[in-house]
Amino acid sequence: MRVSLLIARRLSLGRSADGSPGTSRRSPAVTIAVVGISLSITIMLVTLAIVPGFRHQITRKVMGFDAQVTMCPVQPTSGYESEPSVGVSFTPALFDMIGKELPEGAKAELTIRQPGILKTDSQFAGLIFKASDGDMADSFIVENLESGVLPDYSVDSTRYHIVISRTTASALALSVGDRVNGYFFSDNNLRTRRFVVAGIYNSHFNEYDKLLAFMSMDAARPLCDLDSVQGSAIEIRGVDPDRIISVRQAMQRVATDAFYSDATDCYLAVSDVFEQDPMYFNWLDLLDTNVIVILALMGCVAAVTLVSCLFIMILERVRLIGTLKALGADNGLIARVFLYMAERVVLRGILIGDMVGLLLVWIQWQFRLVPLDPEAYYLNSVPVEFNWTGIVALNVGAALLSLAIMIIPTHTVARISPARVMRFE
Repeated sequence: MRVSLLIARRLSLGRSADGSPGTSRRSPAVTIAVVGISLSITIMLVTLAIVPGFRHQITRKVMGFDAQVTMCPVQPTSGYESEPSVGVSFTPALFDMIGKELPEGAKAELTIRQPGILKTDSQFAGLIFKASDGDMADSFIVENLESGVLPDYSVDSTRYHIVISRTTASALALSVGDRVNGYFFSDNNLRTRRFVVAGIYNSHFNEYDKLLAFMSMDAARPLCDLDSVQGSAIEIRGVDPDRIISVRQAMQRVATDAFYSDATDCYLAVSDVFEQDPMYFNWLDLLDTNVIVILALMGCVAAVTLVSCLFIMILERVRLIGTLKALGADNGLIARVFLYMAERVVLRGILIGDMVGLLLVWIQWQFRLVPLDPEAYYLNSVPVEFNWTGIVALNVGAALLSLAIMIIPTHTVARISPARVMRFE
């Protein structure tokens, strides 16, 4: 065993009442350093749990309402602008071309979005009614269904059943089973439909909740003057967020090839969710800056407390340093002794910080004790995720940074003269 490690293991982190090394009571400097390091680790660990959880939940909500990639038909004109087409048909040729470029797990479906108004005797609300030919049973809305059921639109009896948000239901004083009139404008004509509220969802994402309602494709197509195989857009879902850009580029090539190969009679403009909802993703990007600031501040707190602790540990053991130098120990050996002692402080702080931080994250993950205002944050509680990669990286980074910082105060050992120490009483 190395001499420096042996000496460090024999030395206590405490001190006796007269200031000499001992075990009668813990040194205040060591206690403050352990508390500072553990507090910093706890805050950084909680930050690494909350920010990815917040990003994941908001991204999931946005992509639950808006598809990752959308292909909308446009009518080419002789000028530089384009006008919306009546609709797009999901022909077998177009289906095959899109399917060849989709990653595993992704799917394409025909959708319709139609503006309309729901009106009761005393209130009304303007909404966007969305319909899809995909299986809505595995959709985002099902997970946020608060009351009622998602209609089985394959049955003709549910043709005029709709799903509205809790925000809309509260504004119109509607509940499951109520009937309500819907009004739609198409080609300067007013069309009226009588709907039944089959379900009420609540995603706590008010920007979308107060805007979107869901209906069947059979009810939506006549309102848009579309035939039985047409829709207003093709939406691609199930794409990994990291691959959205590449899928969008692939769909742009498909749109061009499909138009010039007559697989479709209109050109399809392709966009992704980052282009459709830039404000949300720009807001989420700002969170990364906050994480960096928090990590930097907590790192500084831990560094200052650790350096102060090590300086005090050195000053408390000046007589020991003088004795070791008188016995022939060089500065490097003595410096390593204090490095080993400081490592014990760091490991205690990291271990306590990990236990407290993980406990707090688990409590919030399990019981959702800390609420949020959905009006401001789009979530009703603080979201957390166990980011194990980030936790491991945090611990390793903290240990390495602490080791680098501890080298600075250990140079004080070289300035201590054994002759002056031995004369000191």
